[in-house]
Amino acid sequence: METWSVHHLSQAAAPVLGKPAADHLKAYAQQLAPANLPVIFTLRHLAKITKVEYGVLRITVERRRESANYRMFAVKKRAGGRRHIHAVTGDLFKVQQFINLELLQKLKPHPASYAFHADGGVRKCASVHCGARWIFQYDLENFFHTLNESDAYRVFMNAGYRPLLAFELARLCTTTRLPDHLKYHLRPKRIVTSQKAYQFYVDRTGAMGVLPQGAPTSPMLSNLAAFGLDEKLTALADLHGFIYTRYADDLIFSAGGELPTHMSIGDIHRVITKIIRKCGFRENIKKTRIAGPGSKKVVLGLLVDGPIPRLSKETYKRIDRHLYATQKYGLVAVAEHEKFDSAIGFYNHLSG
Repeated sequence: METWSVHHLSQAAAPVLGKPAADHLKAYAQQLAPANLPVIFTLRHLAKITKVEYGVLRITVERRRESANYRMFAVKKRAGGRRHIHAVTGDLFKVQQFINLELLQKLKPHPASYAFHADGGVRKCASVHCGARWIFQYDLENFFHTLNESDAYRVFMNAGYRPLLAFELARLCTTTRLPDHLKYHLRPKRIVTSQKAYQFYVDRTGAMGVLPQGAPTSPMLSNLAAFGLDEKLTALADLHGFIYTRYADDLIFSAGGELPTHMSIGDIHRVITKIIRKCGFRENIKKTRIAGPGSKKVVLGLLVDGPIPRLSKETYKRIDRHLYATQKYGLVAVAEHEKFDSAIGFYNHLSG
């Protein structure tokens, strides 16, 4: 892949463009250098770097290749309902992999975020809540679909990329292809911000693409786009002596001692949900959990009632039962019996 160092850039550009233009490009490259981000000048340059035809990227940005870019299918959720997955096809998958590995993974999410990066993990996230007397847990509804191309645009702009390229990168990492009953997510949620962000191309339908679940770029983009939410909830936690973490769409607050004397459980719940909604998200009421002294404390499937996170006896027994049944009856038969959508999904569940 063709990448550019600051020195290489200034040496190559000066004879061709002249010193002022070369200095401008050098300054642009230096802006990206601290995070070791790839220097990308234009969409055509990105096509050259990734060895993908420019025309494919151009019509993707113009939203004229949605069906060809994504194969969409639904899988059953363990708690009921269906989750819609976008399998990214050929050329776009290659470009998204480059954006994720060479760009997004080099950006730092908020310290409270523990998912989708090498410094995080379920165990590490759960461990900070060990020994808590109180735990407040929230789940964000439709997390990926709540984050749209305007959010992605800001991530790329904040990384140091030029506005037009940031817009094009955001378009490459989002989609307007959703089932009919989910298309309400395509309506702009922050109209004023969106109008400021887009000076280049406005979809005639007014649709704003969202993060596709299944794309290699979506996990880290969601982390980075939720930085503001993490910042506000961390400030709230610090103010009241709580610990706050986020693992993807799971928000956890814990208190090692008593709750603030001036706040009831209801007060704490209301102030948390107010911040969640103000940041453009919605909590899943069915998955909101509050556990006080004497209650079982479970974070991300791990018990945190001791000094280190551990699996519960029920989880051990369930895994043991699944493994025994798989050895006796086979992966496919057990997956079907346990109502998994596929043997691969069941295998991934056991591996996790």
